[in-house]
Amino acid sequence: MKFPFLILAAGMSLAAHSDNYVVLFKQAEISVGSLEHGAYTQVLQESNLKSITDLEKWISRNRIRTEKKIKNLWLVRGATLSVSPEAANKLKKEPWIHGLYLDKTRPMVPPQTNYPAGSSLGEAGEDGTWGLEKIGLTQIRQEFPFVDGTGISVGVLDTGVQSKHPELSGKVTHFRDFVNGLPHEYDDHGHGTHVSGTIAGKDVGLAPKSKILMAKIFGAVGGGKDSTILEAMQWQFDPDGDPTTADYPRVINNSWGADIEEGIHDIEEFLPYHLAIQTWINGGIVPVFAAGNSGKSPNGMPGGLPDVIAVGAINANSELADFSSIGPNLWKIGQTIITLMKPDVSAPGVGIASSLPGNKYTQWDGTSMATPHVSGAIALLLQVNPKLTVAEVKQLLLETSEKKADNQFGYGIVNAYELVKAGIQRKGK
Repeated sequence: MKFPFLILAAGMSLAAHSDNYVVLFKQAEISVGSLEHGAYTQVLQESNLKSITDLEKWISRNRIRTEKKIKNLWLVRGATLSVSPEAANKLKKEPWIHGLYLDKTRPMVPPQTNYPAGSSLGEAGEDGTWGLEKIGLTQIRQEFPFVDGTGISVGVLDTGVQSKHPELSGKVTHFRDFVNGLPHEYDDHGHGTHVSGTIAGKDVGLAPKSKILMAKIFGAVGGGKDSTILEAMQWQFDPDGDPTTADYPRVINNSWGADIEEGIHDIEEFLPYHLAIQTWINGGIVPVFAAGNSGKSPNGMPGGLPDVIAVGAINANSELADFSSIGPNLWKIGQTIITLMKPDVSAPGVGIASSLPGNKYTQWDGTSMATPHVSGAIALLLQVNPKLTVAEVKQLLLETSEKKADNQFGYGIVNAYELVKAGIQRKGK
């Protein structure tokens, strides 16, 4: 999904238009082995400042006209820039530049089916919470009643959130609107409120005592620019702008993505997202993404990228939903081609009841609905064992799933009960 755009400089003709780019700088690798999240954030920020200064000097020295203010994307060691294609081609030749990427529009993964909305969970269909039962929430509450997400924050990149919904009241600790710049929490679509409910909802959520950090990256029609999404991904890494405070989420839910064509894709094509996700992981944040609703191979982007946890959707009979994207995903990394089994796991995603703006409820279908089941399950795991690394979280998630190990279900169907048990056992060793 791509929307064309044209920005004109004062006094310039239509032919001399500018395009928006994400610029990536060439920088030395950062050793993160011994760095805590805050120290790592400071190193990223400080190392990018010199490159930003070099870019500003280059623009001034070459008398380049820019249409918008340069934004510092330290998360990916880059920046945003709006210049003419001619200037962009000139900049690419600089030895300190890794590459320029057109600022494209990405869609969220929209729900496949809209069911009637109701003013109560009963009106929306209480059987729509079957997913909570399916992945073992009843067993968790019976055997481990203290496991409710307490102390864990979950990031969400979506359409916003109705923070005063009865399911979510008092649970949204951070909100930032990257679309319209409004200061208050809202959701002009519904997707973000529905996703947040499955994570932290009082009656419809897996981790009802967890907190939500919402970055609104999509508007009412569901499209968001790369630069906007990357800026939001950066904000999630350091929400208050102070690296010394540990206010970042431990897991981030991403019920969005773009379909990609079948075949081999060079990782370079999506390098800004690949770098952002790697930085999240290095900073102790678990990246969870929707596999996509194409109903065919491959998984979408970023869900199909290496390192992320991509989530496919099942129905109440444990069958793969017909819309759920399947694998494999083929990636060229340098001179190597790798074949990834995708999705990584699958979870309930058909007829899922959750919150909707206006204090309402509804059931939706989609890998968007499956993804927050996994994010919520990880929140429960991190509550019982907060010292787990991202690699350990993923390992336990795969090990405790209902085994499938194929390019339809991934490693298996998520089992939150077994996941929590495994987390407690790992802590005791």
